Amino acid sequence: MKLFGDFIFIIPARKGSKGIKNKNVIKIKNKKLVEYTFETLNKIPTDRKYVLSNSNIVKKTAIKYKINVDYIRTAKLSKDDTTLIENLCHFEKFIKNKLKFRHYVILQPTSPLRNYKDIKNSLLEYLKNKSESLYSISPSLEHPNESIFFKENKICYFNKSKSIFRQSYEKSYFVNGAIYIFNRKLLKQKKIISNKKHSVFRMSKINSIDLDDYQDLEITKKLI
Repeated sequence: MKLFGDFIFIIPARKGSKGIKNKNVIKIKNKKLVEYTFETLNKIPTDRKYVLSNSNIVKKTAIKYKINVDYIRTAKLSKDDTTLIENLCHFEKFIKNKLKFRHYVILQPTSPLRNYKDIKNSLLEYLKNKSESLYSISPSLEHPNESIFFKENKICYFNKSKSIFRQSYEKSYFVNGAIYIFNRKLLKQKKIISNKKHSVFRMSKINSIDLDDYQDLEITKKLI
């Protein structure tokens, strides 16, 4: 309990989605997507667990797992272009003087294979480095040097290496969105990533799977 004492755990799970219809409550092997995160979170010995949602289905499911649903996510804060920071600043007004904590842990429900060990080890990494913020990363499926984009119908490279040998590329990673940890004070500056003391936590490719479209969904069904 001591490890988790200064942390509050937040699951942002709004209703609706562009890539997958009703993504957070879509069924994967008889469980809603969001339930995988609820189950993992329940392995953490803390009662500081909140879901930020405008979905009655998500809230009813959260209650079953004893996740706090008292925060009301308004329609204004549930739009496609609403940022996590906007929601958390609003949550700060709700939680003010109700609970003492120093750090936020954000767990996106679209990472169902992220497990308790990932969360615990990311917290240990955050504390060990005396960080102000941390996010999880995983190995890139393709190296940035292999990525292209089109400009005026011309092929352009994001980062064209001088070397033509893939073996000589430096190992690359991407921010997988599974875990964010940050000091509460950063929200006063309307940010969650520190410019001074930032760390990363490396996760495996499999645990890092993020459901963004139906192809991701089919892959996840085979892995769970």
